[in-house]
Amino acid sequence: MKLYQKLLLGIVGCLISSAAFAQGGQSSRRPVTGALKGTLIDEKEVSVPFATVVVMSLPDSTVVTGSTTDMDGVFELKAPKTGKYFLKFSSIGYTTSFTPAFEVIGPVFNKDFGKVLLKEEATMLNEVMVKSWRPQVKVENGKMVMRVEGTAIAAGNTAYDMLSRAPGVTVDQSGGFRIHGKKGASVMLDGRLTYLSSKELQTLLEGMPAENIKEIEVIHTPSAKQDAEGTSGILNIVLKENTMQGFNTSIYAGFRYGKQKFPNAGVNLSHRAGKWDSFFNLDLSSRGMYRTQDVVRTFPGTEEASVYRQKGVQEIRNLVPTLHLGSDYEITDDHSVGFMANLTYRDTESDWNTKSTLGDPVEGDFVKIDSKNHMDDVFKNGRFNLHYTGELDTIGTTLSADLDYARLETDSESGFTNQYFYTADDREEQERLANDKFSFYDIYAARIDLKLPFSESSYLETGLKASKVVSDSDLNFFRFEEGNFTLDPAISDRFRYEENIYAVYASYSNKINDTWDIKLGLRVEQTEGDALLYSSGETSERDYLKFFPNVMIEQHISENYQLNYSYNRRITRPNYQFLNPAIFYLDPYSYVLGNPDLKPQITNSLKITQTIFKKFNLLLGYDFARDYMNESPSTNPETGETIFTTRNLRHYRSYNATLVAPVTFASFWTSNNNLVVTQEEYNMDIDGENLDNDNLFYMLQSNHQLSLPGELSLELNGTFRGPVASGIYTVDGMWWVDAGLKKSFLDDRLNASLSFTDVFRSRKMHVEAEYVGNTFTLDQYFFNQAVSLNLRYSFNKAKKAEKKSRPQSLEELNRAGG
Repeated sequence: MKLYQKLLLGIVGCLISSAAFAQGGQSSRRPVTGALKGTLIDEKEVSVPFATVVVMSLPDSTVVTGSTTDMDGVFELKAPKTGKYFLKFSSIGYTTSFTPAFEVIGPVFNKDFGKVLLKEEATMLNEVMVKSWRPQVKVENGKMVMRVEGTAIAAGNTAYDMLSRAPGVTVDQSGGFRIHGKKGASVMLDGRLTYLSSKELQTLLEGMPAENIKEIEVIHTPSAKQDAEGTSGILNIVLKENTMQGFNTSIYAGFRYGKQKFPNAGVNLSHRAGKWDSFFNLDLSSRGMYRTQDVVRTFPGTEEASVYRQKGVQEIRNLVPTLHLGSDYEITDDHSVGFMANLTYRDTESDWNTKSTLGDPVEGDFVKIDSKNHMDDVFKNGRFNLHYTGELDTIGTTLSADLDYARLETDSESGFTNQYFYTADDREEQERLANDKFSFYDIYAARIDLKLPFSESSYLETGLKASKVVSDSDLNFFRFEEGNFTLDPAISDRFRYEENIYAVYASYSNKINDTWDIKLGLRVEQTEGDALLYSSGETSERDYLKFFPNVMIEQHISENYQLNYSYNRRITRPNYQFLNPAIFYLDPYSYVLGNPDLKPQITNSLKITQTIFKKFNLLLGYDFARDYMNESPSTNPETGETIFTTRNLRHYRSYNATLVAPVTFASFWTSNNNLVVTQEEYNMDIDGENLDNDNLFYMLQSNHQLSLPGELSLELNGTFRGPVASGIYTVDGMWWVDAGLKKSFLDDRLNASLSFTDVFRSRKMHVEAEYVGNTFTLDQYFFNQAVSLNLRYSFNKAKKAEKKSRPQSLEELNRAGG
């Protein structure tokens, strides 16, 4: 057995044995007909898990029975025999609390105590602050939920940073997100897809402070209500809701010091009074990226050209103001309407300077190229939503509706200066090129959803949705000749694509008994697309109907062991720019070419999730995808030019396992640990040759939260990731450590945080590929290492208020622009 396999087995064994030891004495709690139930919360309305609940009799205060709360702070006990009683609640870090006396009058007596408040009690034990920690990761209903609110590492970081730390999530070399190593993750904000390519999505998320996030959901088994888009699953960012009456304000500012230095600042305003609930969040940040890159491509070429080498440095500087605002109005207690708007503006300057050589290993280099590239780019994104929700009767029939419009614009100008040095005759040439590109996307969507309860344990959800996307890209490429820039029609073109998607779904859920829960769903989507390439007048059409079944079965075998079985079928449609057959210039020997013949990728997934002691989870899964989409390079052996095109592979399959294991080492030290192991198998045809790329991916994420003296909170995040396969490419493994310190002042109104990313400067990327006699290697580092200082001050003096959930319903295509 290989060393890394022994290491993985050892880690799994240690986590499971620690979990079993920590949970050895947990009490049993089975739902019963006659029951005492409720939920424990703290002063911040955060649930209190694993608290002790004891039933005591009157008048002698004798202990009758007891239990503990689950991960959500919920307790449920069998009602005792007839008599008078009270409940006692206790947990480390909280003052003991008691209920008023109550009387059990029969064997089917039920009493719901609602939300019971436990007040925090800070005490010193061996000079260490003792506090109760809420588990940061929990698994429920086919998804993993990672709490972000209140964590030390959230302060000073962005939504993009926190998504990359979610359980089982990694970021690939293009900045896109993967779940369990698999591409095809859709990203949503409060249940609504963001419409953005990986580049624009990164811009949006980097302008969103992580402290505005409540939690992140990693949805492995989306229901039929959600769009079928996203084959590896959905990442949903749940933003904090306003739970305070009156006017509330907080301001923040910070500075990030690393290879690049960036300030940030913002303000959050909210007002809740009467029937109105409004918010206004403004963030102004400087962001950027700095990377070094080394590339080597070999190919069966001529005596002059068979090896291409390139060293490059790229620096990007962004000014990113973002505005998020909205308001809800309660027409009556049962009906409400509202609107939301998200506005993002990005002003970018980018320099990409490279030194390249083209030659032969024996004969040496015959040409050297010194390239200096500069780009100015302005990106605008406006997303607007109107929504309604209403309860139509007293049994829980609800109706919701959403109207959405999004407009994305990108206006960029690029200049390229290439200096050629030919070694054979010491000849030099200079080439000046330029391009300007304007692209926009108009996205319209409307949906309506109806929930029909049949009983207390069963209901039907059904709905309709229609969306329209108009994508238009106009690229003009120029060459400097005879003192003027002249349009080059060979690589200039305009491409327009319109797509309509019509969907209908039905989802039935039923808790059959205390052992079995089922959810059955079916979504049907009709896709119609029309493309036009203006230079040639060439058109293409897409028209297909797809069915997406969804099945989820939960089995409660015992109080400490549950099983969840699920199957779903999902789709990933091509990003719009992947369909554009125009050539996009990268450097003198590298181009990107779209593929109008791309087919959508269909993935079937089977999963089994085991839950042990209500906190440890083991997820086993199998995925099979046909027409898997991935980038494939093709090199011209005569010229050494490489064209990168996205193509459909034959198929992709994976066998995966995920272990979620929170472990408490001490009263002041808790940890959340996630281990992912995936066997990936790719099969593809490239230039007439059938290729396989098999890989074992593994990743261990470990998050530690410590309460230190002086009311300091320390959080440490460590990740060890094995190699990742992506089509013909394989990305080597890497590891990194992040840390955060947080301290509150002035009765928690002022929060100061100091965070460190990539502490050991270890997030270096190495990529390899071998295909049809060609090889490709890439080494790059994005200079993630940095330290950030952030301050946030809250002016809140308001009182807690009951908060109605805002409808979370739009799940639109995440394919605009890339």
